[in-house]
Amino acid sequence: MKESFNKIKKHETIPETVSVYEQCIGCTIKDLSNDIKILLEKTVKNKVVSFRIKDPETLQKKIQLKNVKSIFSIDDVYGIRIIVESVDDVYKVLEKIWQTFPGYLDHDYIKEPMVRPDESKEGKKLQLLQFIAYKNEMPFEIQITTTAFNEINETLHEGYHNRKYNS
Repeated sequence: MKESFNKIKKHETIPETVSVYEQCIGCTIKDLSNDIKILLEKTVKNKVVSFRIKDPETLQKKIQLKNVKSIFSIDDVYGIRIIVESVDDVYKVLEKIWQTFPGYLDHDYIKEPMVRPDESKEGKKLQLLQFIAYKNEMPFEIQITTTAFNEINETLHEGYHNRKYNS
């Protein structure tokens, strides 16, 4: 893996670097998502597993905001969201993920919902688990939430993302 880091040159673009990230992690985001779906087959019945790769423009802005040198210091180049029916299922999924992938629970916004100061008047709270997992020493983010929480989470995240990256 360290050889792959050395392949990165200063003049490479974010999409080229994302390609190196994919080589380092050893799979596409789609393959990783499918592996997680299979992993969870016997853990919870009703689940939706979706994924995204952070877009190049947002990655570049995040690198600048965090004052880091490359995407390899960003934990959510790959992002996977798991939506389940109940809070009990959220924690069952977390347990299974934690048994499978090294990592850490970055935030438990279910036990302690997040209210952003600029959104406190709306009474909406972000409610999800944010787990930073590793595959081949490469970080990726797994968010676990319920169907009911997801709708509010999406609305809150869209506003946050627009304020943070589009300003």
